[in-house]
Amino acid sequence: MEIRKANNLAEFEIIFPVMRELRPHLSFTEYAAIIEEAYKRDDYELIGAFEDHRCIAAMGFRVLYDFVHGKHLYIDDLVVSESFRSKGVGAELLKYAERVASEKGCKGLRLSTGVENVRGRKFYEREGWKPRSMTYKKIAEA
Repeated sequence: MEIRKANNLAEFEIIFPVMRELRPHLSFTEYAAIIEEAYKRDDYELIGAFEDHRCIAAMGFRVLYDFVHGKHLYIDDLVVSESFRSKGVGAELLKYAERVASEKGCKGLRLSTGVENVRGRKFYEREGWKPRSMTYKKIAEA
């Protein structure tokens, strides 16, 4: 398995089918616009995991700073293509994120997953991640 950072629209497009498994509501145009803006504003990075030149997984992350966590690496998205799940690919992406966090001097890593994502929660806990908070969300009124 090879892990590569996506740096341009063509590379975003190669990763899009895998990312769409996590975010099926997004068109490529919407996805590309969000990724490009995140790269500019937040130093976001999108990586793909490849096997035989085929993208099998994707992870997007950025470094954040706040009072609770200090400098930390936040994983926005982590998805492994359905046919490659439970084969260690997700674990390898988390190890990659840990190396990046260490290289960037982060105090830790953080991510959020939906409460309905039981399979994902079990995966993260197996990988040594601990549930530490509950996230609330409210849509802003126009």
